Amino acid sequence: MEGRDFDYYEARARDVKLDDITSSCEGNATILQQLRDQDTYLKILTISDDADDDNFVVGEGDDLGWLGYFIGKSKYLQDLCIDSWGEGENIEAFIEGINHNRSIDSLHIGTDLGDVNFRSMSPFFRNNNRLAELELNFEVGLECAQSIAHALGESSCQSLKHVTIEDSNLSDGGFAVIATALRSYPQLEELHLEGNNIGLTSCIALADMLRGWGASNLKTLAFSSNEIDDQGLQALAAGMTNTSLKTLYLSNNLITGAGLRSLSDYFQSESCCLKTLNLYGINFGDEGAMALAGALMGNKSLKSLNLNPDESGITDVGWAAFSKLVCDPSSINSTYHSNHNIETIGEKGMYGTPPDIREYLYLNERLGWRRAAIHKILKSHPDLDMEPFFQWKLKLLPVVANWFRSARSCLFPDRPRSTQRQSLQNRELSALYKFIRGMPSLTVISYWQQFVMNAQAERRRIDDERRRLEDERRRLYYDEEAAWERLGGRPRREGSSNLVSGTKRRRHV
Repeated sequence: MEGRDFDYYEARARDVKLDDITSSCEGNATILQQLRDQDTYLKILTISDDADDDNFVVGEGDDLGWLGYFIGKSKYLQDLCIDSWGEGENIEAFIEGINHNRSIDSLHIGTDLGDVNFRSMSPFFRNNNRLAELELNFEVGLECAQSIAHALGESSCQSLKHVTIEDSNLSDGGFAVIATALRSYPQLEELHLEGNNIGLTSCIALADMLRGWGASNLKTLAFSSNEIDDQGLQALAAGMTNTSLKTLYLSNNLITGAGLRSLSDYFQSESCCLKTLNLYGINFGDEGAMALAGALMGNKSLKSLNLNPDESGITDVGWAAFSKLVCDPSSINSTYHSNHNIETIGEKGMYGTPPDIREYLYLNERLGWRRAAIHKILKSHPDLDMEPFFQWKLKLLPVVANWFRSARSCLFPDRPRSTQRQSLQNRELSALYKFIRGMPSLTVISYWQQFVMNAQAERRRIDDERRRLEDERRRLYYDEEAAWERLGGRPRREGSSNLVSGTKRRRHV
């Protein structure tokens, strides 16, 4: 068949009979007609070898060329899934047609497109401002990876949010090339790379990519079923520090307990907002359990730590570390600062998780941070010690009463409420009694403290008054001297009586 381009189909599209340009598959003509007529109901199209009623099956003739042309003209097609090329006849015309499309927002390619053909799709990625999801699920060698990187790097499709390259045997070198191209895609929200035999080199490339993004929008990073070891995880963790990642899949990798320690700084950072971490199929043992428990102490974001207890190698030692994480009974303060946010440690349903840990996680899930903390304090400290709070004196007594009032709303739903209320009331009375019992000594101390303060205040008042009187005495002295100066000077003692007598005589005249 001679080479045909988009203009060839454009010139013949108006007069062509659809039954004449398709192979024997009955549904092909219907699909072409829907595309040609801009049928708003045709939003999803799958090209496959499976002759399902909804699939386009490539046969003999120019099926691909005409299909590509009508896809390019479609205004309503949203999801295109290419699982087969058939014999691949006239595939260049098919790709040229797709390059004209502006409506597709999800593209799935499940068959080898070929190096040259993927490069030729650059106009599609460059001109389609609706494409949000790209999924590749076929064997991707190094040359094909370079073609994918070229197409993505040249286009910088700013609408692209989700990229999936799954079970493609991508290898370290292949992903490193693609990661370089993805540096111009900081808007990505999901990156799925499961089953690609990638390891340290890819983790370093991904970390560089994340750092290059600065403010990242990435929410999901899926790295399951690869060759990531402890060094790879360390490199990856270094790049995640300033991300807004919510979900991280690391299942079925070569990570050990030592490698999990590299997540500590990430979990302890204020920017950490990870909610789900998957570690299925990893035997990290007690060392890994203790590393995770230590890293999550104080973390306020993670909700689900998903792992298989039977495969993780955790013994009583590791579970004890997790138990201390969710409820440290060593003191009231330690219990209060335990992790009241995490809701799952283990598999869904947590059937392999020890019952005590499961109970604490249940409290976190059902009650929330504040009420879960109250529950754990009441459970771990039957006899509340009030003496540490005496330093606040009577100011804390209303706080204690309010705390017990809040505890009444945190009763266990699966236990008799009347029994719980009675127990809570007894403990409240015991706490108040300890306050009252501690008051006499506090009162005596407070009395003498107040006495000293009053005496010091009175002494300061007397000193101030003494200074004021001394200032007043000096002022009167200066006024007296000024008055005598106006009278001609202070008189001698002998003349003072004459002055007085003369004054009296003048008054009688």
